[in-house]
This record gives sequence, C-alpha cells and structure tokens, in this order.
Amino acid sequence: LGIDVGAGHRLRVPLAVQDDGSVLCASEVPVGSLVRIMRSSEHSAIDAAEKATEAALQGLRSHTPKAALFFDCVATRLRLGDQFGFELGAVKDRLGDIDLAGCNTHGQIARASGQFDGFHNCTAVVCIFPE
Repeated sequence: LGIDVGAGHRLRVPLAVQDDGSVLCASEVPVGSLVRIMRSSEHSAIDAAEKATEAALQGLRSHTPKAALFFDCVATRLRLGDQFGFELGAVKDRLGDIDLAGCNTHGQIARASGQFDGFHNCTAVVCIFPE
C-alpha cells in the first residue's frame, strides 16, 4: 500500500486481512490516510537500488568512497525471490571495488536533506562512508 503524502507515497507492507475486513500492515497507516494499491516489478526494484546508490555517491561530493552499507526491506527480498541478487548486483556494480555490507530489514529510516524522509517499507537505502 502507498500512503499518499502529497510529494510521493510512503510504502507499507500488508500482512493480513483481519476478521473485521481491515488490513494489518507491517508499519503504521494513520487513520484517515489516502492509500493506493501499489505495484512494482523486478526492474523497478533494481532501478530504485541503482538510484539510491547514485544519490549516495553524489552526496559524497568530492570525497572518495571507502565503504558502503545497503539495506532493503525483507518484503522486497521475499517478493523478488531468486531475483534479489540482481538488485544487490546493481548496487555492487555501481559502487565498484569499495567494501559493501548490509542486510534485509523490517523497514528503513531514511534521513537525508531534501529527500523524502521517515520510516519506510520496501525501500532501498544506501549509506556510503568517505575515506
């Protein structure tokens, strides 16, 4: 589900339909929110990971990257299945030979100036450390 926040959508992973017909999500959906059913493909997940990597590299400005962390939602890994390696490969290809570590998470917190920040599900997050 995507919560409409005006300048985009904050994604939430639906987990179950309750007995009363409500949808239980992995993260909060504020009462009264406008939500939309979202869809994606393997390619959109790979594109998002590449864009997150590129944005992190641009944030370094003239500094040389030393190491990076990559986090993505466990729901993305489950959705992609065997294709998840392509998303990770796209990040590695863009980063080159710098050290990379990361994991799948139950949501991501992204705080970056001028970007859509807050708690997210189904979102690729890249953090790069300079030398």
